[in-house]
Amino acid sequence: MKKHSLFKVILIVLGALVCVNGVLAIIGNFVKDLEVFKMIPLGDTILNFVQSFYYFFDTLVFVLVLGGFYAVLNKIPAYKKLVDNIAQKVKSHSKLFVFIVTGLFAVLTSATGLTNVLLVFVPFVVAIILLLGYDKLVAISSTVVAMLVGLMGGVFVTFRDANSYYGYAATTFDKFTGIKEYANLVPQLIILVLGTALLIFFINRYIKSVQEKKVKYELNDSDEVLVSEVKGDYKTIKTWPMIIILSVLFVILVLGYLPWNSLFGIECFDKFDAWLKGLSIGEFAVLPNVISGNLSAFGAWASLGSYMSIIVTLFILTLILKLVYRVKFDEVIDDFMSGSKKMVPMVCLIALTYAILVCAYNFGFMSNLITLVSDKLGLNLVTSTLLSAIGTLLHSDLYYTAAGVFSNITANADESLLPVYAMTYQSIYGLVSVIAPTSLFVVFALKYFDVPYTSWVKYIWRFVLMLFLLVILVLLVLSLI
Repeated sequence: MKKHSLFKVILIVLGALVCVNGVLAIIGNFVKDLEVFKMIPLGDTILNFVQSFYYFFDTLVFVLVLGGFYAVLNKIPAYKKLVDNIAQKVKSHSKLFVFIVTGLFAVLTSATGLTNVLLVFVPFVVAIILLLGYDKLVAISSTVVAMLVGLMGGVFVTFRDANSYYGYAATTFDKFTGIKEYANLVPQLIILVLGTALLIFFINRYIKSVQEKKVKYELNDSDEVLVSEVKGDYKTIKTWPMIIILSVLFVILVLGYLPWNSLFGIECFDKFDAWLKGLSIGEFAVLPNVISGNLSAFGAWASLGSYMSIIVTLFILTLILKLVYRVKFDEVIDDFMSGSKKMVPMVCLIALTYAILVCAYNFGFMSNLITLVSDKLGLNLVTSTLLSAIGTLLHSDLYYTAAGVFSNITANADESLLPVYAMTYQSIYGLVSVIAPTSLFVVFALKYFDVPYTSWVKYIWRFVLMLFLLVILVLLVLSLI
């Protein structure tokens, strides 16, 4: 079960969706309230797997490119030296370093909502943590799980507006729900602070258990992650260009993806973009249409696709690394292709999770289920939590979860409780993404770092339970105010 545990569990989820929806469709022939459920044909289920490569092309290519980018990095001595230098400098305070990293990932996610950008830097930080002697479970918790905790308590989490599919309009949970801006600021900050504190407590407790040999997980080392200690005389190798390149990568991606105008009313980037594209010499434009048409202002890069601008940026920086460190072009290509090739199994798993999303979304499974629950049981804290959890499991993408799940919940909800439902959806989406086999974050972390899904569940379920109790407590208080 361990070798292909994640693949098997994802298949189980897909099979359960098809079977449950099929049973409800059959019963719908005799029960009027269930007649809206339609059978998901087996042929469509298989076809949706193929179509998911088209629908989520940028996400899948991003995974391949990220694998190639780090394969090139791992072959550059300066990168190895940089990772080793950082590890050596923080080694005496290694546990504190892990806790700071955990808090930093959580706060950055809450303040920007840019999980796609932060995911780029996860392998780099994980390499440092592993070099400090901690295992991959600690490394994943300090980075990927911390991001999801930050998403649960995210103040500036944005996503594409479900009402503008063919365009791009960034919206927040508050705007999407139609409630007052920052209406949930206090509960968001409470979940962020207490959730991060719980995560640090959980990681610290696990580290102590490992040191006392009370717990042991058989996790294979991964050559793509582990960066060996630099040996020999590397005094002539300069790491400052590598530091600058990685720093520029972070700054450019944050500037590009954070919706400055719609979120903060900052218009300078849009004005500069309009001015630049309007430059001309006589009747001739300085920037041809073929170039200007593919450029977007800082803050609007997501309009080109969630990951396309990251892909282009990684390609450009790979070429810069080749020039700066004088790596042979053939070696860069070989390393890049080798790294991308190793990501193919992950790409197939992600595509399978998106096939589940397409099946559930196209056949309206969640919208029908929400309507049924609303009519028979009514929407309350319990039912909305359960519906949000199921919806997140079946819709791994934030936009489609908002469009297919959250919008249907709010459409049937009491307006006075909209802030509660908004907070419920946001927190449950992040919580379920920590453990759900269909979560992009779980698939990425477990496949990239070679961790069996069964080992992950055995490790993380206690933290998920503690975090769930915290969320329920916050939501109960919010509903009583």
